[in-house]
Amino acid sequence: MSTQRFTPEFKEEAVQQVTERGYSVAEVSARLGVSSHSLYKWVKAVTPDNSEKQAAELIEAKSEILRLKAQLRRTEEERDILKKGRAVLCQGVRVRYRFMNEHRHTWPLTTMCRLLQVARAGFYQWLHRPESDHAKEDARLLVLIRDSWRASGGVYGSRRVLGDLREIGEVCGKHRVARIMRQHSIKAQRGYKALRPIAGRPYLLAPNHLNREFTTSQPDQTWVTDITYIRTWQGWLYLAVVIDLFSLRVVGWSMKPTLSRELALNALLMALWRRKPTGRVLVHSDQGSQYGSDDWRRFCLSHNLEPSMSRRGNCWDNAVAESFFSSLKKERIRKRIYKTRDLAKSDVFDYIEAFYNRTRRHSHLGGISPEAFERASA
Repeated sequence: MSTQRFTPEFKEEAVQQVTERGYSVAEVSARLGVSSHSLYKWVKAVTPDNSEKQAAELIEAKSEILRLKAQLRRTEEERDILKKGRAVLCQGVRVRYRFMNEHRHTWPLTTMCRLLQVARAGFYQWLHRPESDHAKEDARLLVLIRDSWRASGGVYGSRRVLGDLREIGEVCGKHRVARIMRQHSIKAQRGYKALRPIAGRPYLLAPNHLNREFTTSQPDQTWVTDITYIRTWQGWLYLAVVIDLFSLRVVGWSMKPTLSRELALNALLMALWRRKPTGRVLVHSDQGSQYGSDDWRRFCLSHNLEPSMSRRGNCWDNAVAESFFSSLKKERIRKRIYKTRDLAKSDVFDYIEAFYNRTRRHSHLGGISPEAFERASA
């Protein structure tokens, strides 16, 4: 068997692997094909003043230092990855893949795959095909969902958006629409909600003929009316509405700067002028002074209208009108204070006539607008 000879340069590099780069004698011996005995001799030759034991201890100490440095470097990498990618840890796999692709030149892919709990093979598969057909379809639906949501002024939730999509011929499930809206933070923008106590007694002038029967089979059988206020920098603006319980359509309204009897009478007069009912109509209201006045009672009697009143302080007896005011303030006013009464009138008019009656979808009506419901019923 021939003896293998090594050049001085080879020996020097082999010794540096042990003394400077932190590898053990056994590792360098296995990698370079050199016997451990020869490698120890070479190491001892460069450290003639130390014994073999001291040289070995020095080598092991340097190896431990380098190992700890490498471990610290890995720990810092993991810390930086988790700190930078904390927002994607609870996201879908494709979101994590995008994060890895953006930082693949900063941190090792193997480490990111381990920390983000994804497969390396899945990442490379996604890299060559970033979006599936399902994801592309979600992106297309997202555009339509945003259009529907913006057209409603930001007040539509997933159910009403789904109604818009199905109306234009899209075939998708309600859970898919809700998921897409949730992922992109698209939700109905609502204002505040105030709770009111339930109390009170019947009114002596007009009994509660409605008795919370809010569903009718024919139009112009039962109307409900009420008054609310809107804040402006010029003072209060008062709004009175008349709603047909058949289609929930606002058939009459009036706005004035004062809370007078004419406010309620003008709204009722608009409803009569628009609808021209042929039979007797039940008109339900609360116990406000405008509806308990002699002018109101005489007007109802002369126009074949039968007054009905809620119990005192009980908003549930007139829940349909209260629900309309709640929708108006949550979907359009949103705690805003208008600069002038004219601006408030214009905005409320747009909500009632352009949006609420003609466009806004009602779950009580099967997801269509009051005007569309009346056309379908006709």
